[in-house]
Amino acid sequence: MTAMISLQTAEIDPNVVKPGWIALLIVLALGAVTVLLWLSMRKQLRRIDVDGAGADGPARSGDPASPDSSPSPAGDAAPKTSETPTTSTEAKEHTSH
Repeated sequence: MTAMISLQTAEIDPNVVKPGWIALLIVLALGAVTVLLWLSMRKQLRRIDVDGAGADGPARSGDPASPDSSPSPAGDAAPKTSETPTTSTEAKEHTSH
């Protein structure tokens, strides 16, 4: 107990205190990790295909848009199916399974 009190009240000479080798290793490790993350981010950003002329248009896709999946100009979002609507008893049978 007296050692803790003496450590708290002891004057610390700023000319004697040094950060040490562990602090240097931590700073170097953080610097190395930062450089590796920066290189990885640069590599990922180079993979992005940016077209300056069509930046405001929709994103390109490998397949052409089908008329069924395109939004209608009228704005209705209801799905269009060719199936007949199910009756309430058929719906209950499907939900009970």
